[in-house]
Amino acid sequence: MRLVLQQMTYFVAVVEEGTFLRAAERCNISQSAISQQIKALEGRLGVPLLRRSGRGFELTEAGEYFYNRSRSLLRSVDTLTKRTREIGDQAHSSLAVGYLHLSARLNSCKR
Repeated sequence: MRLVLQQMTYFVAVVEEGTFLRAAERCNISQSAISQQIKALEGRLGVPLLRRSGRGFELTEAGEYFYNRSRSLLRSVDTLTKRTREIGDQAHSSLAVGYLHLSARLNSCKR
């Protein structure tokens, strides 16, 4: 089973925003697209993550577990990405070294 990080991101956004509409706005996609992605995620997992009602939704027990672990995983992925870029930037940094030849002056300063 291959989970898609983007679907996890959408799911976390839905839970944190409290509505599909606000989550869709946060993720810059349509409300129907985010709803379809959550349904696809639930299909992949084989369990409902949200109990939908006319007044919104509530997390199922599986949904609460998945939310907490997804949020942690997404933070780890963000840290992984940021640190990898930092390491890459350091590797591409250049250091210019210069020196001034002072042997003639040093010889004249000897006692």
